[in-house]
Amino acid sequence: MRSRTALTAVCAVVLASLVAAPAQAEYYSTSDPADANRSLTDIRAVRAKHGAANVVVKVRFQDLTRSSAAGLSVFIDTDRGERGAEYVLSSGLNDGTDYVLTTAAGWRGTAERVECDYEATYNWGIRNSVRVRIDRECLQRPSAVRVSVKMADPTDGSTRVVDWSPERRRWSLPIESGLGA
Repeated sequence: MRSRTALTAVCAVVLASLVAAPAQAEYYSTSDPADANRSLTDIRAVRAKHGAANVVVKVRFQDLTRSSAAGLSVFIDTDRGERGAEYVLSSGLNDGTDYVLTTAAGWRGTAERVECDYEATYNWGIRNSVRVRIDRECLQRPSAVRVSVKMADPTDGSTRVVDWSPERRRWSLPIESGLGA
């Protein structure tokens, strides 16, 4: 009888901990299917971390080459009550490219540059990735963010291949500020 009572109590504690688990996390990670087959810069994975000091988004591609004509947009949502993104970091995906963080109106960047500390780092070859780091001060220190990533590649000049992660104009789960990044 005592073992059955103890087992019931353990099950209740485990169930309560599962039900009480937070719906948000400090990071978000997803793989992306090979769905932009006409572009070498097909997004394959996205990982975002919302640390105490920075928001870091890492995008991995099928094949990131130094001579790509493709571009990348990393959308950041800091206000779930507003439609679309509040910020977007836009960049080319080729060697020598530049990048800029601007405010956003819906799903488009504006001409309003955000003057703060941010960077994009390109890893060619085996890593095939871009790492974006944005100081939380740039985003007005939100308690949570959501991210969405878009790659656009004008493959032959007449047809543009577009790849979104997690999906077209969809957000990651909310990512609360944590200790890392």
